[in-house]
Amino acid sequence: MIEDCEQGKNAITGTLSCRDGRRFEALCHRTALSQGDILCESDQELEAVYFPVSGVISLAMAVNNQPQLELGMIGRDGMLGATLSLGILSAPMRAVVQVEGTALVMTASQFQEELRANPRLLKSVHYYQLRLMMQTEHTAVCLNVHQIESRLARWLLMIRDLGFADTFHLTHKQLARALGVRRSGITQAVGSLNQRDLISHSRGKIRILDHAGLKSAACDCYSALINRYRTVSGIG
Repeated sequence: MIEDCEQGKNAITGTLSCRDGRRFEALCHRTALSQGDILCESDQELEAVYFPVSGVISLAMAVNNQPQLELGMIGRDGMLGATLSLGILSAPMRAVVQVEGTALVMTASQFQEELRANPRLLKSVHYYQLRLMMQTEHTAVCLNVHQIESRLARWLLMIRDLGFADTFHLTHKQLARALGVRRSGITQAVGSLNQRDLISHSRGKIRILDHAGLKSAACDCYSALINRYRTVSGIG
C-alpha cells in the first residue's frame, strides 16, 4: 500500500525537498514507539504529531461503553495528527502503538506553523488524510460483512505493508481486540492460516510465510483499498 515510501523514511516528510526535509526533521525529535503506548485519547487536544519511520499505530474508538474497536492504522505511509491540517485540534480517535518502532515527533503548534509556510506539506497531509479516510471506510464495512479468517488475513497484510516487516509480535488477545472479535475466533483463524503454511505463530510472534497465499485468503477489502489508493495517487 505504500510502495512509494522508501524504507527507513516517512512518506509525508519524504515528499519535501532535501533542504526542506532536513530543516523539518531538525524541528522534530525521534522517539521510540513501544507496543501498548497510548499516544492520545479520543477528543483530547493534540499536543504533538507523530511521523512513524517504523512500527504501526492503531486508531480505535469505543461506542456505548463497548471495548475499543480498531478502525484504522498508521505506518510509514502517514502521520498521527493529520486532522490539524483541517483546523481540527482534537484527536478523532484513540491512538495506541500496535507494533513497536520509532517516529519523528513535532509539537502541534510547530506543525501548524509548518503547514502555513509550506503548501507542498499541506497538500501531502491532505492527500494522506484522504487515504486514511478510505481505510477507515473499508475497515467499517469489513467488520460487518466478512468472516474472521479473511479479515485477519487482510489485517496482517496491512500490518506488513505499513511496517515493512514480515515478522511482528502480537498475541491472540491483541488480535482479537484489533478485529473486534472473541479470542476463540482468533485462535481458530490463526490456526487455519498456520495449517495452510501462510503464517507461523509461536509465543506471540507472527511471521508471514506466503504473501501471495495470504493475499488470496484475504477478503476483497485489501485489493479494493489498494485500487482506491491508486485512483488518487496523482494528487499527493
